[in-house]
Amino acid sequence: MVSFGYLIAFLAAFWVYNDAKNRDHNVGSALLWAVGTLALAVIVLPLYLLFGRRQQMNKAYKGSDIIDIEATVIADDAINCSMCGSKVKEDYNLCPYCGYTLRPKCQTCGQELDRNLKICPQCQTPTAHK
Repeated sequence: MVSFGYLIAFLAAFWVYNDAKNRDHNVGSALLWAVGTLALAVIVLPLYLLFGRRQQMNKAYKGSDIIDIEATVIADDAINCSMCGSKVKEDYNLCPYCGYTLRPKCQTCGQELDRNLKICPQCQTPTAHK
């Protein structure tokens, strides 16, 4: 019966060591958590779950290189694409997400057209967009 308790403590210590290494603890810190778990699993394992894991997760996310593309668009210069709804810069002619033409232009004179116009007001050419 006692050997079963040692086996559980050893497995818990092994898991804590590997988990601490995966969460960027240095070897000394991971080994300290594992030895503490092996010696006093009932006390140290809950402490590791509360403090050892959370501390390293916060540290990992602070230095994260993940970039949110939609967050990089400045809100004052952004419009929503009428096709897919993505935020795009106001001066874009095409939506970079779906390829939708945001600002149709007259094929003859290059005048920027409203999407509802059937004829270019500048040169009276019929519009190509529908």
